[in-house]
Amino acid sequence: MDWLARWARDRPHAPFLIDGSRVVDFAAASERIGRISGSLSETMEPGSRVGVVAHPTIDVLLTLLAVPLARMVLVPLPASGAAPESLADLTIVGPDDLGDGPTRVFDADLSETACAIFTSGSTGDSRAVRLTWANIEASAAASASHLDHRSDDRWLAVLPFHHVGGLSILWRSAREGSAVVLGGGFEATRTAAVLRTGGITLASFVSPMLETLADMDIGEVPGFRLGLVGGGPASERALGVGGMCLLPTYGMTETASQIATADPADLRPDRLVPLDGVALDIRDDQRIVVDGPMVSPGDLDGPDRGGPLVTGDLGRVNGGLLEVLGRADNVIVTGGENVMAERVERIVALVEGAGQVAVVGLADDRWGSVVAAAYTGHADPEALLTALEGRLGRHEMPRRWLRVDALPSLGIGKVDRGAVQSMFG
Repeated sequence: MDWLARWARDRPHAPFLIDGSRVVDFAAASERIGRISGSLSETMEPGSRVGVVAHPTIDVLLTLLAVPLARMVLVPLPASGAAPESLADLTIVGPDDLGDGPTRVFDADLSETACAIFTSGSTGDSRAVRLTWANIEASAAASASHLDHRSDDRWLAVLPFHHVGGLSILWRSAREGSAVVLGGGFEATRTAAVLRTGGITLASFVSPMLETLADMDIGEVPGFRLGLVGGGPASERALGVGGMCLLPTYGMTETASQIATADPADLRPDRLVPLDGVALDIRDDQRIVVDGPMVSPGDLDGPDRGGPLVTGDLGRVNGGLLEVLGRADNVIVTGGENVMAERVERIVALVEGAGQVAVVGLADDRWGSVVAAAYTGHADPEALLTALEGRLGRHEMPRRWLRVDALPSLGIGKVDRGAVQSMFG
C-alpha cells in the first residue's frame, strides 16, 4: 500500500505533485513522506487521531499521505482549521510541526482505519466516516479501471482535500504513478487559465464550477481526456464546457468516492455504470443499497455496519445501469403524488437557458405542497414550461419559478434548500 515507495523505485524522477513552477517527483515525495511518518511515530502511538488542516499545498498533501502510513488515523480538516467538537483526543499537526524523523516503512494491515472523513453534512448530520486501507485501495483500483487512468496523466485538483472528492484524487494518482496538478482551490479565472495551458488530462468538478466556467467561454481545452462531475445535476451547457468529455458520477464519503459513473461513450446521467466490485440493489422504498470492498465499515467510534450500506438516495437500476432519482428527504408530495426534486432539477437543467436549478416544495393549502424552481439562466418561465412538455409529468411541472443570480450553497456542490424556499417568500 506504500504506493509512493514503488514509484520512487520504478520512476523516481516522474512528477507527482505540481504547484505552479514547483514540482516534486516520486523520489522526493516518498523520502519526505517517510520522514514525516517517522517523526509522527516518535511522538504518538499507532491509532492516534491526527488532524491536518487541508490547505491545497504540496507540503500539506505530503502530510495527508504520511499520517496513515504512520499507522495513525488521518482526520482532514477544512481550511478554517476548526476541529470538530465530536472528536476527542485529536492532535492537530501541520508540516511545520514535524521534524525529520527516521524514515518509516509502512507495515499496517489493510483492515486498519486509515482516515476519518467528515461528511459534508447537507442534512445537518455531519459524521466522521471510517475508511480503511482496503476501502481506499478498492476505490482507487475501480476508478483506474473505469477511467483508464495512466501514469502519464495529470489530474487537476480544485476540490477541497478535507472532502473525499479531493483526497481521492491524491490516492488515485499515488496508486497509478501519475501527477496531481494543484489548482489552489477553485477560482474560475485561475482554473480556466490552467486548463487552457494544456497538459491537464483528468479533472474533478462539481456542477456549480462548470456553470461558472460556462459563463466565461473558455474555449477548447487541449489534451483533456476525461472529467468527473458530481454535486448534483449539470446543465447541457455546463457539460459542454471547453469541449471536455465530462462524466456524471455518483458516490459518497461512505464509499471512498465514486461508485457509478457514466460511460465516456454515453454521458447521460440516468445511465451510470457501476464500477468494478460495486454491488447495487434497490429496496422496495427505492433506496439505493451499496456493497463492495470500497464501502466503509461504519462511523468513527460507532459499531461495524455488518452489512450493505443503505444510502439516503433513491434510484432505480435498468439493464445494470443506475439512475439516481435524488435524496429520500427531497421528495415533494403534491396532490398525493410524489415528486423527486432532483429528477426535476436534472431535466430542467438540460433545457437551454435554464442554468443551475434548485427545486423545492412550498406549502400550499390546496395541494399540500407545490413544486417550485429557482434557476440562474436567462430563459423566461413560459419558455421553460414549453420545453418541458413531454419530459415531465403534470404533477412534476414547477408551478412557481424564480430567476436568481446564484443559488445559496451549504458547501461544495450542495444547495441550501431551506434558503431556496425562503427566497420564494
